[in-house]
Parts: sequence; structure tokens; C-alpha cells
Amino acid sequence: MENGSPFPALARMLFASDERARPAPSSFDGEKNAVSVEDASRKRKEQIDQLVRDHHDFVWRTVRRFGVGDTDIDDVVQEVFLMVTRHVTDIVRERAFLFRACQFAAARVKRTALRRREVDGDELLPTQIDANANPEESAEASEARRRLQTILDAMPDELRNVFVLFELERMTMAEIAEITRTPPGTVASRLRRAREQFLAAVNTNASGGGHE
Repeated sequence: MENGSPFPALARMLFASDERARPAPSSFDGEKNAVSVEDASRKRKEQIDQLVRDHHDFVWRTVRRFGVGDTDIDDVVQEVFLMVTRHVTDIVRERAFLFRACQFAAARVKRTALRRREVDGDELLPTQIDANANPEESAEASEARRRLQTILDAMPDELRNVFVLFELERMTMAEIAEITRTPPGTVASRLRRAREQFLAAVNTNASGGGHE
């Protein structure tokens, strides 16, 4: 099955705004996290560095789409790559491992934030701004990302995961089934339901029903 989307213009605009929010890749700071790879073999260190280069953006986007706020996102990304350093020799499917690591790390930080009552609704929304955009474009992009994140946050986890991987990460059904450890038929069913929920939310916003 090809990864195409039948979504209307508003939905595509939300996707495009999310893509523009991607940060510049950063390297993994092992010293900052009290992790030393000096004693590791050169091959192992190179493997870790390559994983960071190849998948930093994927990890950042995935963590953010799990609802981690801007104040915590860098720490959570670092935590995911800490897991990589501990298990790098055991990793067979890189994106599958990273996706599950993102789930674990994001859930932990959100539980902690909830217990401490430090996170309000606005903090969970991405605030990255395109430096090349004018103020009007920046405001529109920020609003589009806010709307996208709000819709994703309202989805059950099992629907959101499939939707994000297919529509935003452009993975195939087979890849999603492997990453989520879900039968292909269930993946297809969840994607259909997620699309229906997404379009219903988009249509509600477009008609003004989403405004307070």
C-alpha cells in the first residue's frame, strides 16, 4: 500500500507546519549525562554516533508528538539516546527500538510532571518558530502546530501511534506493524479510525466549532 493521504487542504497545512518545526540535529552529549563511551570499542562508539545522526530528528518529533513540553523535550531526547548506549549491541530494528524508547521516556516525564502539577495545557504545545518566516507566517505556523498537537493529544495512544507513523513519518503498513508489534490488519483498522477522528476534528475547527 502506498503512503498517500486523501486529506483536505487544512489537514495538509497542519502536517506541513509540523514538518517546518523540525529542529536542527544535535549530537549526543555523553558527558552531560554522566555516560562515558571512552572504554567502548571504536566500532561501538561509531554505531552510537551513527544512530544519533540518523535518527535524532525522528526521536525529537516522536517525543514531541507524545506530548512532551518544550521545557523537557531535550532531556527526554537525551534519555532516549542513553537507552541506545546501554542497549546498542542488542538493537536489531533501530526505529522500532527508538519508538518504544520514546514511548517509555515520554510517559515517565509526563507522569512526573503531572504529579508535580507543573505542566499546564500551553506548556505541552510546541513553540519552535521558523526564523525565516515573517511575523504573520510565524503566527499561522504556530497556530497550525498547536491545532495539530491538540488533535493528536485527543487520540487514544493506539490510534495516534499508527496515525503519526503513517501520515507524518511516511512509514509503510508493514513497518508500522513491526514497530508497534501489531498485526497488519489491526494497523489498517486503527489508521482508518484515526483518520476519521482526525478529519472530524479538522472539520470541527474549520467550521468554528473548536473555538471557545
